[in-house]
Amino acid sequence: MNLINVMNDFSSPKYDEHRMAVERLRKKGRDWNFIKYYGKHDVEGLKYKLELLQEADQIPEDLNAQMWMAIVDFLREAEEREQLIEEKIANNRILSRRIDNDLTIPTSAASSWILYKNKLIQQRWTDESIKDVENTTISILRKLRVETENPIKGLTIGHVQSGKTASMAALMAMAADWEFNLFIVLSGTIENLRKQTEERLMDDLKNPGNLSWERLSQLSLKPGSSHKVSSLLLNERSRDRYLNVCLKNKTRLNDLIQWLKEDGKKLSQMRILIIDDESDQGGINTNDVNDSLAERTALNKAIVELVNIQANDGSKPLSMNYVSYTATPYANFLNEASQESLYPRDFVAVLNPAKEYFGAKQIFGLDNNEYYRGLPIVCEITINDRDLVVGGIHKGEESYLPQSFEDALHWFLLATSIMRYRKYKKPISMLVHTSQKQIHHQIFADLINSYFRSTSKAQIIENCKLLYEQEQKKLTKEDFEMEFEVYPNKEDVKDYPPFEKIEEELKRLIRQYPSHINVLEDTKRLEYHDGLHLCIDNCANNGITEDLEHVRLVYPDPKSPNYPAPAPAFIVIGGSTLSRGLTIEGLVSTYFLRTTSQADTLLQMGRFFGYRKGYEMLPRIWLTKDTEAKFRFMATLEEELREDIETYILEGMDANEYGPKIKNSPKVSWLRITAKKRMQSAEEIDLDFSGTSSQTIVFDDDAVIQRQNINVTEQFLNYLGSPNETRNNRGLYWVDVPFQQIMDDFFRKFTFSQNSEFSNIETFFKWYQKKQTEAGFTNWNVVLSSSGKLDDLTHKQWIVCGRGVGLATRSRRGSATGEKINIGVLRTPSDLYADMTKEMYDSIPEEFKLTQAGKAKRAHIEDQLEEIDQKQQKKSVVNEIRKVAGIGLTPQLLIYRIDKDSKFEKRQSPNTKEADRRYDLNASEDLIGVSLFVPGYRSGKNLATKLSIRIENPMGETETEEGNE
Repeated sequence: MNLINVMNDFSSPKYDEHRMAVERLRKKGRDWNFIKYYGKHDVEGLKYKLELLQEADQIPEDLNAQMWMAIVDFLREAEEREQLIEEKIANNRILSRRIDNDLTIPTSAASSWILYKNKLIQQRWTDESIKDVENTTISILRKLRVETENPIKGLTIGHVQSGKTASMAALMAMAADWEFNLFIVLSGTIENLRKQTEERLMDDLKNPGNLSWERLSQLSLKPGSSHKVSSLLLNERSRDRYLNVCLKNKTRLNDLIQWLKEDGKKLSQMRILIIDDESDQGGINTNDVNDSLAERTALNKAIVELVNIQANDGSKPLSMNYVSYTATPYANFLNEASQESLYPRDFVAVLNPAKEYFGAKQIFGLDNNEYYRGLPIVCEITINDRDLVVGGIHKGEESYLPQSFEDALHWFLLATSIMRYRKYKKPISMLVHTSQKQIHHQIFADLINSYFRSTSKAQIIENCKLLYEQEQKKLTKEDFEMEFEVYPNKEDVKDYPPFEKIEEELKRLIRQYPSHINVLEDTKRLEYHDGLHLCIDNCANNGITEDLEHVRLVYPDPKSPNYPAPAPAFIVIGGSTLSRGLTIEGLVSTYFLRTTSQADTLLQMGRFFGYRKGYEMLPRIWLTKDTEAKFRFMATLEEELREDIETYILEGMDANEYGPKIKNSPKVSWLRITAKKRMQSAEEIDLDFSGTSSQTIVFDDDAVIQRQNINVTEQFLNYLGSPNETRNNRGLYWVDVPFQQIMDDFFRKFTFSQNSEFSNIETFFKWYQKKQTEAGFTNWNVVLSSSGKLDDLTHKQWIVCGRGVGLATRSRRGSATGEKINIGVLRTPSDLYADMTKEMYDSIPEEFKLTQAGKAKRAHIEDQLEEIDQKQQKKSVVNEIRKVAGIGLTPQLLIYRIDKDSKFEKRQSPNTKEADRRYDLNASEDLIGVSLFVPGYRSGKNLATKLSIRIENPMGETETEEGNE
């Protein structure tokens, strides 16, 4: 290692600007070889380049070539070590203690897996994404069995619209290569979605190779069924593989069961893999699971019988494996966990979406997380516009579109024109989802037609031009690169073209009025045109009208020789089919006004999640503020669920020891996790606070309260006795503090805001007192963080135990004034390790330690907290590092005193959402911020305690099914 690297701590705040000069190139996608000499050939070239930058005042004056190369080495090593720990986490995404079988990844060029992998390559999947699918698939396959006494039951958790079907196809392809011969996919409750899944899977799997794939449709013993079970070729040497995509309908399922049971000899040759797509829908038992005499719901009963299939002569299949897939697993976990049930007792797997995925946390951000603040692509449906739709338009009492809807419509015209200008080939869509009632769908279709007939084309173009100017400012390419930092190949993301470049395409698009898809009379072939196709997607519009129009959504076949050009445009209006499963292609504009009190249902309605390759800057979503807040809350729940599972995986837990934690938040009162009948523990849920990582970010701007909190904190800390100095001289810490002392002398005397996560801390106290011995938790460590070095008079000082502790600086978020102060995030990531001695810290293997030291390189810039890389606060990583240092069972209380006069001096974009804008703190008194970190699960321990909790919707809203699909 370079001597200068050894002698300098480049993680120090002293080198913030120096590191940032190097990091700017890395963020632009430059590799380390380029960065080392700044694109030049040698040290002399680097010196000349640095001199030019210094003359332009773009880098520090003392940043010479030797230091530049040393910092490059430092950051490269940190990144490489970070990748090691991330790979450790990425390669362990199965929660299970079940011993793996000895199956391997097929390598034959004619194998079903390799042929499917080649398709993914042709579809331009990245090498990283394909490798991830391969690793996850073989991990799941190794938990299955080619011969079973009892069914294997597992769960795979994905994201909405993130590629779960690709994972299912990969698992089937790989399993087929290892002699699984019958694949049953349980697919939704709507027939056209079942067909979509069947066509997609057959297209993915039916390739010329070692195996022959055949679809089995609507199997039954009734006359006219497509296949007889006796005709299947199932011996070990057979190359035939069979796929049945079955609707989650009790009649269809019972027909399938009877068909399988008819021939015991054939059943005994079957190696069956059942994949339950969207497993939280349809098959959950909503009858009383605590009543031993209660019958299961018909659909759940049928699926349970299918998984435990036995022929009329007593024969069973060679193997039975049931793998459920869902993006919203709350009902799966909270419903029931008996031996007979479908609970995933054998394994829980977690799918990671590709880095290009636009998910809930990318679009809406996460609560209390500065790294994920959300993309500025969400537009507001005002309360007045909502009332106009719900109270006027839906009732047939108003006959004009709200302004927010016109904006959504105009944006669709603009985005379509841009994509056509760029020669985009695939369909482009707008989604309108205001209700599940079919009559409302027709009303909106009529209003859209009326708008185009009553508004001049010149006026439409002018409206589009004005909106285009606004939206370009709202999301700039710089904004995208900053807010979606992990997006690969950001240099390929296209910026907006000038309006003049797209105006001709816009005129062409609106040249004719919107219409349904035409049907050619002689061939019944669908005919697409240059203009807008208006589609109403519900079962009232099945078939072809008398006017030879196809009203329901049908995208053109990409393989058709008559594929339309330019890219066809679709306005899609609907309800239930848009709620789950259906993929809306090229979705650039969404008008979403559905209400639901069920969190999982809401998340599944997000057709706007997915991949937007080639039009990353164009998607826009219109929502009410209330619905946006619900999506953000759900994104946070989803992230916490995944972090919990990740922690349990690293701890070596089993799937049947897992119970999800429900976030303790006031928002739970207006958003149920899932339908009440699906979580039959709704009033008595297992809560477990192990792995808690909470921090105060909301404060009451009340000088009396805050002054009292300062006094309480001073008395508590001074009473703890002589402190230790942190190894970097940036704080004090005390070890071996009894929990009862913390509770009595600090928390019970401290006043938290009612909006804080700590407002109901007594519940946590009760749990901790009951479980601390069982969990093996030690006494606590208490840390007081200092801004700058201790006794540094250049910072405002707080004298504690005779030492001068620097006050932290934080800024307000979302509002310059108000009785409530939200600082967004409190904790500096490196402070989670401030209670380690130098010897402890030095004992940590480099792949752990430098992940933290390197990637949290900006964590010292406390007066610009939004610079902190929140990825460093993943509970799984924190647990691992503390465990390796020998304090894995030591909880931590972390305290900050925040300067009331903190200034926010960093430049921010004028287009930053108001909720994310920063202001001077301007508090009436200094604030005391508190962070709690409680160790995660200890292997084999279930630390849940039954607590009575009512999760209700106080508004009494329910979803009706009138006019439903």
